[in-house]
Amino acid sequence: MIWEVLIIVIVAALLVLMGRAFVKGKADELIAGYNTASPQKRKLYDIVRLRKVVAMFLYVLAGLFFLNLFNSDLAHIIFLSCLGVLIVVTLILANSWAKKKSE
Repeated sequence: MIWEVLIIVIVAALLVLMGRAFVKGKADELIAGYNTASPQKRKLYDIVRLRKVVAMFLYVLAGLFFLNLFNSDLAHIIFLSCLGVLIVVTLILANSWAKKKSE
């Protein structure tokens, strides 16, 4: 029991630290798809906004992990439901709000 709590806290703390690295601009190479994109495709995205989207994803995910500390069926249902919504919202924001407007 104590190991489960410790693992969840460590994972959540790592997610927060990774989110902080994205906000500071130190982890652009970890953004899936952006790191392998050609320079022409990278110019289509506002990297500052994309960093914010990824950082917010990681912060909310860390919060969901803390919610998962409550060992109840309701907490697990909320975790999975929110995780699905979070992924969809992150994908939409990354491909709309973080994309530069055509000039």
